[in-house]
Amino acid sequence: MVVPVVKVKQGWLRGATVESITGESYISFKGIPFAAPPVGKLRFADPTPPQSWTGIRDALQYGPSCAQIDMLKHQLVGSEDCLYLNIATTSLSGSRPVMIFFHGGAFTYGNAKDDLYGEDYLVTAGIVYVAMNWRLAVLGFLHLDDPVVPGNMGLKDQTAALKWVKENISQFGGDPNNVTIFGVSSGGASVHYQILSPLSKGLFHKAIMQSGNALDHWATATKPADTLRRYIAALGKETSDPQEIVEFLRGLSIEELMKAQQDLIVPEDMRWLQFPFRPSVDDKSENPFMPRCPKELALKGSEVPLIIGYNSYEGNLLTRGMQNKVSTILDENSKLGLPDGLVTHDHPKRDAVSDEIRKFYFGDEPISEESAYDWIRACGDISYVFGAHKVVESQQKRIAPCYFYKFTFDVSRTFSKFYFNLSLESTIEGPGHADELPYIFNVKMAGDYLRFNPGTQERITSDRMIRMWTDFAKTGIPTSKIDDVINVEWLPVSQTTKHYLNIGAELSADTNPDEEVIHLRDNISEILNSN
Repeated sequence: MVVPVVKVKQGWLRGATVESITGESYISFKGIPFAAPPVGKLRFADPTPPQSWTGIRDALQYGPSCAQIDMLKHQLVGSEDCLYLNIATTSLSGSRPVMIFFHGGAFTYGNAKDDLYGEDYLVTAGIVYVAMNWRLAVLGFLHLDDPVVPGNMGLKDQTAALKWVKENISQFGGDPNNVTIFGVSSGGASVHYQILSPLSKGLFHKAIMQSGNALDHWATATKPADTLRRYIAALGKETSDPQEIVEFLRGLSIEELMKAQQDLIVPEDMRWLQFPFRPSVDDKSENPFMPRCPKELALKGSEVPLIIGYNSYEGNLLTRGMQNKVSTILDENSKLGLPDGLVTHDHPKRDAVSDEIRKFYFGDEPISEESAYDWIRACGDISYVFGAHKVVESQQKRIAPCYFYKFTFDVSRTFSKFYFNLSLESTIEGPGHADELPYIFNVKMAGDYLRFNPGTQERITSDRMIRMWTDFAKTGIPTSKIDDVINVEWLPVSQTTKHYLNIGAELSADTNPDEEVIHLRDNISEILNSN
């Protein structure tokens, strides 16, 4: 067997030919450096170009995950030296569409490995697949509101990876002029940030946002200055001088940085994904990624074609393990415990907003253990549905097409039940957050639990989603061919109509999903803006 070898800008790479779960083979390159290791003096600095090497570098193993406290094991994993990407392709010749994936994890967790995001289905459908790591949490999103550390290093890492792909992907059989970026959860929000940033113009041509965008309340830091003050205090340092702060933090071990970060997280923040370090406006940067508030930048919409959508019960992620604890729903004043990103704790209309939401989801009934499912629905709507519709509404004014979807396919075995070790009876009916993943990716860590046999409704749904996602990457139209597999045309939204595709056991085209939820969102906005 011929060993695959390619020459990129930095030197030669040796990959491997592997067999996919579909029985076809493809070529894999792992652990390719796209930026210099952000260690030492480069900790908290913008990414810099990778070093060249001599000879042939093996690209056979994944690079380390970015340093993080593992969400399930609650222990430190990964490394600061983490800026690596992976490429999968069926051939080193030709010029095929490229899909670049951004992993999820609330800007605090995650990696680009195939135990969760196996590329088998996508690459054998005729695209070149790329996935990358980027700096997370304090290492990626420390914000000093000063040129010394202006913030958004993790988002700039993503942009550096996009630039590397543009320069080198043709060596892997990819077309640098036909690149689609896509992501789930904070990966979807990252995709949106790349769309909004002036630093990323021209680096991609289409985008897919699954259950996450920059307008979701959890996707932007609300009080970075307060977070910084509490973080420095937790480390025993008292100073407000940015240069002194960064020098102090560069002198600490990664274990010390991560422990102090973890100590800042309280259950209420965890429930709403309001982790300490997230994207922020970095207008003090010499080269800002996000010069203005994303809400302002998003008003003009996207210049590239989009797919955007969400799942029926996104709130299962935010309420797992809390279904039988009413105390997690109410704050100390018996008002709903709402996220700062929706309405700040000191806002004079906070109680009015709480009352409006309570009436919508619970009516006049008292909140009890039986109300938990209503709270799951509320959390999902507030955290994912509100923002998705805002993005769609901005796109209704644009020429670039926007394809809107709602994933409603309901089965007993789901990704969220597997990943969070939930019993089949413990969650409500309907797909929760990230439950669409197994229909696009080979979730290797799940083994046979999420493996779909030919002819099953799960396999049919998977075949449909893979084809729509890859056809969009190839042509910009997700249902470019109508046949027995894709039997419905997916219309983009128009200036007057929110067309969307309902992805259930069958595909169905409809308009205005969750219209009553959007009325609630608009009512909340009126309350907050009233005198």
